[in-house]
Amino acid sequence: MRKTSKWIVNLCASLVACWLTGCTTPIPGASHDLISFLKIGETTRETVLLKLGQPSAIFEHERILTYRVGEDPRQGRYILTPRAMMPWQHIHYSLVLVFDDQGRLAKQNLITVN
Repeated sequence: MRKTSKWIVNLCASLVACWLTGCTTPIPGASHDLISFLKIGETTRETVLLKLGQPSAIFEHERILTYRVGEDPRQGRYILTPRAMMPWQHIHYSLVLVFDDQGRLAKQNLITVN
């Protein structure tokens, strides 16, 4: 088989494989249970920062943290980093976390972004 023919065969095989798998690119950190670790009165601010990373916004001297959350039907939810220049259509939720004076989770809300 000539070099050009091999290249075409490999390209076609790659395109068929991509079509069959739906061309799913792995999303770093995506999970269907991304925020299941959050427990009111138990989860600490430090745990949140370790698991979710840098928040998109911080209010009231780190008492309130917010995260931009995307969602993929196959891979689950994922955090969009503050530096990611993602179009707004990739942001599905805003996760708002409120901590008490001891740094424990007092309230949480996952707000749908339109």
